[in-house]
Amino acid sequence: MKFVLNILKAFLINFLFIGIIHAATTCPSISPQLAGDGPSEQVEAIINDVVCAFIDLHNRNNGALASTINLTKKKIIPYIDLEHSTEIALGSHWGNLTPKQKKIFERDMRNSLINDYVGILAEIKEWNYLNVSVNKNYSQNANTAKVKIKVSLDNSNANASVTLKLINKNRWKIYDLEYQSVSILDIEKIGYDSKIKRQGIEKLIKKMLSKS
Repeated sequence: MKFVLNILKAFLINFLFIGIIHAATTCPSISPQLAGDGPSEQVEAIINDVVCAFIDLHNRNNGALASTINLTKKKIIPYIDLEHSTEIALGSHWGNLTPKQKKIFERDMRNSLINDYVGILAEIKEWNYLNVSVNKNYSQNANTAKVKIKVSLDNSNANASVTLKLINKNRWKIYDLEYQSVSILDIEKIGYDSKIKRQGIEKLIKKMLSKS
């Protein structure tokens, strides 16, 4: 179960996932740009694209951390709406920020996702045994949608169900992942609220700039 949960956390950057229970070895994948416009169709294409890319990386015996970071930036980050994720994580603080400050927090969110989860991705060897199913009966409200996903491994009883939250600004992108009623953005929001309360938002921004 720990392995499955690590994958779930890693792919909010998380973020993977397919239509009918379906081994990830159905490569090559269909690019999300060529897939249907519906939320579940986009999620299916995104997951196939990501998993196939990691299968190829490991088949070439190139699962090193640097290669995983590069692949993450190319194949995962583009499918996440970092602006919307950061806005939710900052809550009431977001509206008081300048456009430049918003970009600083977006970059911090991006770096946080990469630093927290890429190490997990680099250690995963079982990409060929990963199965993901997407529930086609997604819920949608205006330009947001929720798609339920089940993740399991071949020859294992370990499985977990998660909900991907998406927003459509020209195309569907993931902005949050929820597991057992707790979302990644809930955790990020607690972290930012705590830092801002302790340091103040101006000092926090300066600290983030010093790390860039």
